[in-house]
Amino acid sequence: MTPELTLLAAVAIGLAGSPHCLGMCGGIAGTLGMATGGTKAGHRWLYAVCYNIGRLGSYTVLGALAATLVALVGIGVSQPQWGVLLRVATGLVLLAVAAHLLTGWSGLRRIEVVGGRLWAFIGPHARKLLPVTSAPAALALGALWGWLPCGLVYTVLLAAAVSGDPLIGAGIMFAFGLGTLPSMTGVTVLGGAVRRWQSRTGTRRFLGAIMLVFAVWTMTSPLMHMGNDHGHDAHASQGEATP
Repeated sequence: MTPELTLLAAVAIGLAGSPHCLGMCGGIAGTLGMATGGTKAGHRWLYAVCYNIGRLGSYTVLGALAATLVALVGIGVSQPQWGVLLRVATGLVLLAVAAHLLTGWSGLRRIEVVGGRLWAFIGPHARKLLPVTSAPAALALGALWGWLPCGLVYTVLLAAAVSGDPLIGAGIMFAFGLGTLPSMTGVTVLGGAVRRWQSRTGTRRFLGAIMLVFAVWTMTSPLMHMGNDHGHDAHASQGEATP
């Protein structure tokens, strides 16, 4: 899968999966005080924008860090084999998302345990910012909100990590965040329309089928390429052996 297709898949996961995130994290998000305590409408818009800038910023940083760690692990490993391994790992992550969208598979929740422990440390710091009375406080709260325990977020983070490229990893998480914006803001007419579209079973199955195609292509393409390379090498060797 090319980086462009990976980014497209990340946006699609965000669009399709944000109701999942709302279902799991809605209570925590409510605790964080998405309401701004009766401030003016203009302030609520400003704070909503700052929340989400902070959240996407955290996603982007996490993606870059995760991909950097994987890149460091790959130092000294045969690059062709390492590239195939990363592609297959990305395909498996996309396959997990496809299973969630198509069948409601709940396996993504299992990786929230680690995030829950981390949130036990971060959560109290986030609550100190309440009630939000300034744009910087909203930005900081959004940045902390990006660490909320959500299996889907962590699954996409795995995809960002196995890209093995910090820039691509950051881009994948940022693209995922963009996909979640319509639902996670929930304040505009467009956002409400998109959330209704997202909740339809047909929509989830359609996006799940796209994820399935992306997953299969991502995993099989490098393996087929390796097979072709071995075939060419064997043909070349036979040619050299022929007198």
